[in-house]
Amino acid sequence: MARRFLSLYCRDVPSDRLTPLVEWCDRYSPLVSQDGCDGIILDITGCAHLFGGEGPLLADLRRRLRQMGMECRGAIADAWGIAWALARYGRKFIVHGETAAELDPLPVEALRLPEETALELRRLGLLTIAAVRKVPRRSLAARFGATLLVRLDQAFQQAAEPLTPWRPPAPYRASRVSGEPITTVPAVEYVLRDLLREICERLEKNYLGSRHMELACYRMDGTLDRCKVRTSKPTRSIRHLMRLFSGRLDALRAGFGFETFVLSVLDVEALHPAQLSLSLSDTVEEEASFDALVDRLGMRLGFHDVNRIRVCESYLPEHAVELHPAIAPTITSAEWPDYRVRPIRLIDPPMSIEVSILIPGGSPVQFFVGRQKHLVVRSEGPERLTPEWWRERGMRWGTRDYYRIEDDQGLRLWIFCDSSEHWFLHGHFA
Repeated sequence: MARRFLSLYCRDVPSDRLTPLVEWCDRYSPLVSQDGCDGIILDITGCAHLFGGEGPLLADLRRRLRQMGMECRGAIADAWGIAWALARYGRKFIVHGETAAELDPLPVEALRLPEETALELRRLGLLTIAAVRKVPRRSLAARFGATLLVRLDQAFQQAAEPLTPWRPPAPYRASRVSGEPITTVPAVEYVLRDLLREICERLEKNYLGSRHMELACYRMDGTLDRCKVRTSKPTRSIRHLMRLFSGRLDALRAGFGFETFVLSVLDVEALHPAQLSLSLSDTVEEEASFDALVDRLGMRLGFHDVNRIRVCESYLPEHAVELHPAIAPTITSAEWPDYRVRPIRLIDPPMSIEVSILIPGGSPVQFFVGRQKHLVVRSEGPERLTPEWWRERGMRWGTRDYYRIEDDQGLRLWIFCDSSEHWFLHGHFA
């Protein structure tokens, strides 16, 4: 699918209104970028059909902005540099591959050149893009440097030009500038602990916690390295966050040294203070310790591969528990009755077995799993489970009678007999 970009040129719009406007344009495209103080770029690839096509999309966007008191010009093209030029200087606002025909008549300012370069080109009589293209590239490079050639190549899609998406600023952030370059991990940890102390104090005042933090480390040469941590639940524990960050700081590459550090909170949630008492202190500590374990596992394995178990209000074993990602919002679990004994691990689907000997009442004495014979030493049951009327009809087994048994080899198994008198092995007890 060919990439398509929409450029908006907002004339006479105050700069303080442009940032909210960029956030508002997110409804039209998942990738939006602010272009200077007067423009917005949208990557509308695969989005136009949701608004009836590119023409209706552009018309709808301009109409809504006009209702908001803002007059804007817009253009759609295969590259965002072309759309930028047409939105400001062109007469055709939707083009498909007609790059040369549409760009050549435009003034040199459409190449997004520095003001000094554009004035020099005009002084030499090179007023349009077509006139600039007639000059040998070697002469342009010698007179104006590489910037002009790069802009020409980008305008005619001969050089890549990535679009940096706009992201709202982090609601909580703290920064430190070092007097000397920092190159060691212990020094980075010292700065990070100071930043965490400042951030967590602010979060505590507002009864908030963080699920996602990012440490940006800016090197002396202007490049940067990032380190991110996530948690399954909102937290503002400096000790816990330091432990998560410590496992990631070794991957930082200092180069000539870091000079600036910025700690940002990318995701915040309400976290009210917990009231501790002598009777609840042990329970709270155990829960915090478990949450810390989940966070460490999530950082190593990925939070989508770490799940929490939620108990559901169902007697049927296949519906009694659900798995939810560790980073999903916490859902209240149902109570698990003390009398309900279930295997830790279930067989899905249950394995068909052959019962050869029954005692009066239906309790098995001997059965086969494949060709292996099992003699029942102890048996407890039956526990009858019936289908739940609110679930889908036509469930496979209907009424089931479950037995907890122990065979002659010491294995503790969970088997059942369905309404058609077929037997199945459903789980193993530890």
